Amino acid sequence: MARERSDTGPRKVALAALAGAAVAFALAAAPLEEREPMAPPPFPLEELLTFQVSYLGIHCGAMTLTSYADLQDGARIHRIEMAARTSKFFDGVYRVRVRIDSEYSAERGSSLSYHQYGREKNELKDELWQVDFASGEVRRTRGGKTKAFPLPDGGVVDPLTFLYRMRVLLSDSGQKATLAMMTSSGALDTVAEVVQKRAVKTAFGKRDVLVVVPRPEDDELFSRKGTMEIWFGADEARLPYRVEFDLPFGKLVARLEKVETRAGARDLLAGGDG
Repeated sequence: MARERSDTGPRKVALAALAGAAVAFALAAAPLEEREPMAPPPFPLEELLTFQVSYLGIHCGAMTLTSYADLQDGARIHRIEMAARTSKFFDGVYRVRVRIDSEYSAERGSSLSYHQYGREKNELKDELWQVDFASGEVRRTRGGKTKAFPLPDGGVVDPLTFLYRMRVLLSDSGQKATLAMMTSSGALDTVAEVVQKRAVKTAFGKRDVLVVVPRPEDDELFSRKGTMEIWFGADEARLPYRVEFDLPFGKLVARLEKVETRAGARDLLAGGDG
């Protein structure tokens, strides 16, 4: 009997140690998001959206949007990237190869930078916006010249982040949301309103959408004068099924054609400008 008791003790210790090791391994292998609850992201992440673009009803190119988060100097940064290019036919009329890179901090509730660059026709475009919290300034550098604007206390968002934040802030007909947005006149409070909810045809079948209209004070969005209308899905994903620009030189319409996860996907300009 004494021998049986002495064997049981080591067995229990061994089993406890094995169980503890298994728990420790599971915790170590678990993603950070599972170990430490995190605040909801400021907008949908890890998606790659592909749009077909038409000008005056004629197909003229394509556009991709991707969003993700990573760590920079220990801080979590949320990123949105856009790539746009004209079709081979339109290259001979008005060739476009443009990128936009946006950085946003949910902790600060503000964009960190916004970089729009590439080529339009034969002209090189390069415009960089940077938010300096220490000096309380937003600086825009374009054509080798830098201009500074006061930074609002509540932060500021770039046009791309503005659109993505509205995917989260607006959820029903009649709703409005206001954010201070970067513009050539400084940070301006910009309203977006859900003007209508309706069923429409999309590349994914019939969908209920929220028709959202941003109203910048200077009528400028993405460095262009004009108006914009976005159709966000009325479901939880809030996919942007249609983005319509009514510009002085004509109407551009981007229609969502493909939804992928970001992993393994490539944007339009990956590997060169074509």
